[in-house]
Amino acid sequence: MLTLYDHPLSGNCHKVRLLLSMLGRPYESVFVDVPNGANRQDWFSSVNALEQIPVLKDADYVVRDSQAILLYLAQRYGPAWAGSNAFEAGEIAQWLSFSANEIGNSLQPARVYYLLGEEIDIDLAQRKGMRVLEQLDRHLESREWLACGRPTIADLACFPYVGLCREGRLPLDDFASVLAWIGRITALSGYVAMSGLPGAATRR
Repeated sequence: MLTLYDHPLSGNCHKVRLLLSMLGRPYESVFVDVPNGANRQDWFSSVNALEQIPVLKDADYVVRDSQAILLYLAQRYGPAWAGSNAFEAGEIAQWLSFSANEIGNSLQPARVYYLLGEEIDIDLAQRKGMRVLEQLDRHLESREWLACGRPTIADLACFPYVGLCREGRLPLDDFASVLAWIGRITALSGYVAMSGLPGAATRR
């Protein structure tokens, strides 16, 4: 049995939940109350010394960080999601980095600012977020998926915080190509929603 250390409002955790569902892999979810400091308690620090979620346990193997978990799950249980050759793997890895860096330093903190009141430079985060949305929209004008011409973990890595960016008060509706891409993701078999993201009733 796979075990996911998880929080229902975490976009990073949702990346993993999406892939697990799309792969048809059952798992146990262990709730980690990060806003109230559960990630700093000894029971969780012994699982991940970095005190961050998500963390995945697969029998005795433990892997942390959402991008690393996506790569592990895809390589082990659904290799087409991770790329079938070195060229595809490199293309996907660029988007995993984009998710961790560009999105992780813009759309993600802007959302946390309004949800939890975390102290950040919100103007800077929103400006960076607009650049992220503009870059994605240009990229998706001429293609359906971020990499490899098909759904991969590149799409799942970037999707949650892009789809949630209205919660960071960013104008998602101004970006038609991004909206169309979100619609394609929500139509994938195994798609699951979280609060703030399109649900099954809105698939098209």
